[in-house]
Order: sequence, then C-alpha cells, then structure tokens
Amino acid sequence: MALAKVQSYSKFLIQVGNGASPEVFAAPCGLTSRGFNRTAETNDTNVPDCDDEDAPSWLARDVVSLSGEISGSGVLDTAALDVWDDWFQSGLAKNCRVVLDVPLAQNGRHWAGSFYLTSFNITAERGAKVNVEVTLISDGAITTVAAAA
Repeated sequence: MALAKVQSYSKFLIQVGNGASPEVFAAPCGLTSRGFNRTAETNDTNVPDCDDEDAPSWLARDVVSLSGEISGSGVLDTAALDVWDDWFQSGLAKNCRVVLDVPLAQNGRHWAGSFYLTSFNITAERGAKVNVEVTLISDGAITTVAAAA
C-alpha cells in the first residue's frame, strides 16, 4: 500500500504583496480556511454527424479564458485589519501568492498574480470571536513558480 503524500494546513499560504520594490509578501494572520480555485471559461460548438444529421450532435469545447480566485475565512486578527480594509477601499489590485511551502522534491511551488479584493466581510455572533471572510479574483495571468531546489 502506498499512502498519499499530504501536507499540513500551515504549508498552504495566501500571501499579499506590499507594493514596495523589491516587493515583500506576507500572509495576513487569522485565516483558518484557505482556498485557491482556477476556472476555464469555454465556448461550446455543436458538431453534427454528417452521415446522420438526425443523430444527436456532440459538443466540442474551446477554452477562451482562464481565471483564478483566492478565498479565506477565519478570525479577524486586528493587526491584519488595515491590510484588508485599506486594500478593499483602494479599489486597486495587489500582487498575491498562493504558496505550497514544501521543497521542490515534494512539488513545492507558488502561484503568483495580480488580484482584486472583491469581498471583505466581517461577522460576529454573540459568544464567539469576530470573523472575517475574503475573496480575491485574478486580474490577468497567474504564473506557476517552482520552489527552490
């Protein structure tokens, strides 16, 4: 039996750039759930059967665009509040990274691109801590960068 090679939660990071030169990336604290979703938009074309035009056609698909979304939720770390609030209010994109923080031999890498903070929600429930939810959508290409050897 061969077990899957898995990683712990702390090895999957969402990092936000500070816009400086050289740019410094940091993971805002507090997110206890993180996600990275990439999607492909497609166009569909019905391709008929030329020998039997009454037969159902098959759909052929072409990828026309790619997109990425980063999501996170957890407790609101008040030290990270300015990062999220200032970014949201600016209406500007920031450089971000999604990092699988393991060595190259374990397929470590990061995905980098420009992202807009499109959703910034703060919620609270009596008897619990204040929570935050964020959604970031890509603005342009997302590149994959292999971890250092």
